[in-house]
Amino acid sequence: MQPDLFEPRYPIGVPPEVCALFERLALDVAATGRQRYSSDAILHRIRWHYQIERRDAAFKCNDHWTAPLARWFLSRHPDLPRFFELRERITDGYKDEAA
Repeated sequence: MQPDLFEPRYPIGVPPEVCALFERLALDVAATGRQRYSSDAILHRIRWHYQIERRDAAFKCNDHWTAPLARWFLSRHPDLPRFFELRERITDGYKDEAA
């Protein structure tokens, strides 16, 4: 059995405030009627928010957070099962149904 890659509440290594903002932005996009969107685009928007709007030059946004955030969001919002396209995980060979 593969280890659970998620902490009880957030993806491992992703700051809780980034998770909360990712969720809010994704729900904002879904509210516009979009059936699918890019988790990468949302993460870039978060980077813009911290580095430009908040002028936090020290904030580092890891591109490797995209997939865990998308899976975390989908697990919390089963009403949006295909909102993000998921790809096969290289680490454990698991292929998500939503892909």
